Amino acid sequence: MNPSATSSTFPPSRYHPLSVILHWVIFLLFVVALATIEYRDDIPKGDPLRDLLRTVHMHAGQLVLILVVLRLLARKAFGVPPELALPRVQRWGAAAVHLLLYAVMIGLPVTGILFTQAGGRDVVFFGMTLPVILAKDMALRGPIKEFHEFMGNAVYFLVGLHVLGALWHQFFDRMPILQRMSLRGPRQN
Repeated sequence: MNPSATSSTFPPSRYHPLSVILHWVIFLLFVVALATIEYRDDIPKGDPLRDLLRTVHMHAGQLVLILVVLRLLARKAFGVPPELALPRVQRWGAAAVHLLLYAVMIGLPVTGILFTQAGGRDVVFFGMTLPVILAKDMALRGPIKEFHEFMGNAVYFLVGLHVLGALWHQFFDRMPILQRMSLRGPRQN
């Protein structure tokens, strides 16, 4: 039997390795972005460490945006494993959490860029100044920053739901959900 026909006929039992790597790298970048901005609040203004933490926070967020786009492309190119046999309400809940996670993974970096530019600052990505999307507008800066911070707080809740759901299905429902986002073992078709 032709292996390419098999792989297109039967979906894989786990995510493609590129999707797995992007999932975990994005998670780590979120940890970095959240930890640096939380710690930054404890540093006095004018301290160079405060500026460094802001820079790390912004670079991590910008990398998240790039990697999420790559992850969506990988998802389109390589597909996803079939849905688990869950009750309809749990499938809907999982789909809603995933959709909201993608929304904040895109929305947080975008609003971070916008509120920085609305404050009249350049957004620099590893030495390159990004094009201005939004000219200085102090009236818009506040609401954009509030929405950015709202999404930043929401991400804790969404990641918590995501992790609890995965652990619940793995250990209480005895479904191999953690293996689907692992690099271990063959990617069976």
